[in-house]
Amino acid sequence: MLVATACVILSVVVVRNVVVSSAGVLAWAIASIVAAVLLSPLVTLLDRVLPRALAIIIVFLAVGAVGIGARSLYVTQLQDQVDFLAEQAPEIASGIEDRDDRVGEVAREIGLVDRVGELTARLQENLGTPSDALVDAARSVPAYVVCFILTIFFMLYGPRIVAAGLQRFPEDRRERTTGIVRGATRSTQVQAGAAVAGAAVVGLVIWAVGTVMDVPSVGLFALFGAAFSVVPYLGILVGWLPVVIVGIGVAPAWQVGLAALVAIGLQFLEATRWRPFVDGRSLYVGPALPIVGAVLGYAIYGVGGSIVTVTILIFGLAAADEAATDDVDGDGDTDALEPLPTPIDEYVEAD
Repeated sequence: MLVATACVILSVVVVRNVVVSSAGVLAWAIASIVAAVLLSPLVTLLDRVLPRALAIIIVFLAVGAVGIGARSLYVTQLQDQVDFLAEQAPEIASGIEDRDDRVGEVAREIGLVDRVGELTARLQENLGTPSDALVDAARSVPAYVVCFILTIFFMLYGPRIVAAGLQRFPEDRRERTTGIVRGATRSTQVQAGAAVAGAAVVGLVIWAVGTVMDVPSVGLFALFGAAFSVVPYLGILVGWLPVVIVGIGVAPAWQVGLAALVAIGLQFLEATRWRPFVDGRSLYVGPALPIVGAVLGYAIYGVGGSIVTVTILIFGLAAADEAATDDVDGDGDTDALEPLPTPIDEYVEAD
């Protein structure tokens, strides 16, 4: 598994360099393929009761509504919360440093006020202003339209293209290759769905606890915690750190302790219950892949690049895992996989 992980990471670095050199259409095509793979389970489920074209329209309308809502939230509230936090955080950090206990001593040793000031200044610089966000959104419209059209194309014809490509393989390798592609696709979809579900739960819990603790800019901390929760086995604790640290300066000690216990409890459940459940239906994904993929992807195309790169990493690791797994049934698939359906199954027939 370590060798497979290293090979996948090396492959993504190579792909990253290619994408950077030919950024634009190639990046849009890759993002559209990833979007088609991740959204196809929803379309397939709706396709059971609705015509496929209508199912695609409904899914895209839902995704578009979520995207527009996220953009509106970013423009109208998130940046205001960052500005508010920049005003309040140094005062909160100063209050923590003034404490006479061990917490205050540690805060003074690390220079908490200076660190908080640097962090908030960096956040403001990266986020820019609401007008900048509107300008960026307007400039991104052509890219969104192109990706929208390409994603629909891949959702309609992608399975047929993949099936036609698999038919070019020698007959003795076709069945096994089909099983690898099918299994890797399913595993990637399971991991992506689990990440979205887990992030939603963690974000909502952070928002609720932070609201009770009267933490400033709690929505920003909830978003931060949700984003970090996708890193298995340690992301939840990292995502909760800002809430706990700020809570030390604004909330009673018992509330801070309760928040820490909630964070530890969520991380424990994720590591002992949720992760085994998800990995048992796909494959084991440690913390290294999401971290490396997020860093590489962000250097390519920001947050969207991080999502696409992490997805490609997981698919590559899943394909390597499928290739290394013996076909116990002789049907090109493994017993461990019972995931969401994919459109590829409609066009690929085992010999």
